[in-house]
Amino acid sequence: MPEFRSTADQASADDSSADLPTTVAPAGTTTGIWVPGPRPDAAAGSVSGAAGYSANSPVREAASAAFDLLGGHLPPVPLSAHPSADRWGADAIGRAVGLLTELHVDRASFGWRLTSAGGRDERLESSALSEAFDAIAEYGEGYTGQVQVSLPGPWTLVTALSLSSGAGVLGDFGARRDVVQAYAFGIAEFAAKLSGLGLQPVIRLVESRLRPVLTGTWPTVSGWGTLPAVSETQVYAALQSTLSHLPPVLLSLPDAEPVHLQGKEITAAEVVRNSGATAVSVPLASLKARGWEQMAMIAEAGVGPWLHLPQHAGSRPKEVKHWLKRIEEPWRRIGMGASTLRDFGVLAGEELPMTYPPLLTSVGAPVGSGDTGESNAPAGSDAGSKAPVDTAGPNAKNLSLGTMMIAAGLRRAFEEIE
Repeated sequence: MPEFRSTADQASADDSSADLPTTVAPAGTTTGIWVPGPRPDAAAGSVSGAAGYSANSPVREAASAAFDLLGGHLPPVPLSAHPSADRWGADAIGRAVGLLTELHVDRASFGWRLTSAGGRDERLESSALSEAFDAIAEYGEGYTGQVQVSLPGPWTLVTALSLSSGAGVLGDFGARRDVVQAYAFGIAEFAAKLSGLGLQPVIRLVESRLRPVLTGTWPTVSGWGTLPAVSETQVYAALQSTLSHLPPVLLSLPDAEPVHLQGKEITAAEVVRNSGATAVSVPLASLKARGWEQMAMIAEAGVGPWLHLPQHAGSRPKEVKHWLKRIEEPWRRIGMGASTLRDFGVLAGEELPMTYPPLLTSVGAPVGSGDTGESNAPAGSDAGSKAPVDTAGPNAKNLSLGTMMIAAGLRRAFEEIE
């Protein structure tokens, strides 16, 4: 996939990004702050009680919480919450399509699709994006640190879109090229707006579907077949051309396992190296012995390593030593010094919901027995996106605060290692 900006465009981009940070500083932060469910004190039978919030919107409350509680730690840009029947949903793909430039979309029964003209769904997403930006501008006033924008990666977005005919965009070279280009332009424009507010944007791209894209195992809309594999050259070129015009990028992968392709092995370190990412994160629960070795190779190559704690870690924000031990022991086992953990960033909280329908997971739900942090979901799946929404507002708020505390606490523990 060729480079898609002209020399003039490149010069303009270079000028506009002169004051942007060039690296992702290791920090403790969350993947996002969800504010689900109707208010507990909403009047029974009222419109606001049935559908959700009556005064401040979820996205404004999320932005307020981010800047109030995270302080100097990469506040995440909140997703808007949308009512779906009697539950709230937050659609990361919807946020992404709201950034597409000069492409139109609507939402069908099977998800998002490209259309010839904009409609109601596109206007709703555009409005939600504007609301998020306004909330950031309001609650982030005076803040000059780094701000994390969590979004689906370009290939994850491509797999989530269909043509107007219903066929997957992934199977159409021209369509997927247009989507990647339009998405890169949109993210860059949004980052430039954040920079204009005095913030330092860091883009976190969640690429959860590179494996099926490369191996030709992503299903068609019907589910009866699979779409053809995309070559390594095109996959890497799309990532490189997207990331090269953006502020520092934290690439989130579902694991650090290799991809086996036509008799050869593509390691996680190779994928990261060829993507051009400034930093990379993987879930702690996915790391086996070989995965830790890949993280060491990534760190030694100068790419910032980040770990994503299991979703329930925030329910026990005081158990920093537990998580430190779970990380330090395998890191030492592969011959790495504990002091190098200072270079690690920490992510906590649930991942972006990217399946359809987009329902928020239950951030206030009781934590299951055991604290191993292992997930039952297969590596690479968009796990957790279809769980019912918790309507216990105080529980959700407490766990959101706990999630921030465990991320920041573990990050401080890394800094204190001798």
